[in-house]
Amino acid sequence: MRAGRLFLLLLVAAGPLTAQTVIKPAPPLDSARAAVRDALVQLSDSLGTIDAAAARLQRDYEQASGASLLYRARMMREACSRSAGIVPSTRERVVATKVSEPQRAHHQTNLLSALDQLKADLGRCESEFSKMSQAGQSETVRGYGNDRAVRVQGALRRYEHTLHEFYGVMGIRVVPAGAQARPASG
Repeated sequence: MRAGRLFLLLLVAAGPLTAQTVIKPAPPLDSARAAVRDALVQLSDSLGTIDAAAARLQRDYEQASGASLLYRARMMREACSRSAGIVPSTRERVVATKVSEPQRAHHQTNLLSALDQLKADLGRCESEFSKMSQAGQSETVRGYGNDRAVRVQGALRRYEHTLHEFYGVMGIRVVPAGAQARPASG
């Protein structure tokens, strides 16, 4: 009788434990994935400056002075130029990442194509905003700068979509600096 109560007590106490989830931290990245992550994050950070410059242009285009509009166009040109300069080294890092699984190889190829397209889009951005940032072009910026900025942002979103797919298949988690990574449950 005493053994039966003890068994029943253990059974009742153990029941809730089976429903609990064990939280494990994500496994650390190997050196190749860490290196490609670092290169991709550096590029993404530089692309953020394009988004910021585009947002300021979009905010100001209706009411800003001509000089301010030319300044906004120069900021777009410089941001696109900086990012375009980072793309080749990022692409090299992605190429250098050896993958053997077919799904990873597929996403790596997609990312390389997206980087090539991004490089072309950034070159177009730099060229268009270089022309618009010349003296006497403030009304061109007012009339067309917003549309060009939206196009550049669309190119950034397309690249980011492919990048996030690559991160997912490679098991790379990127969290903002200072944020706590949420552990994966398993």
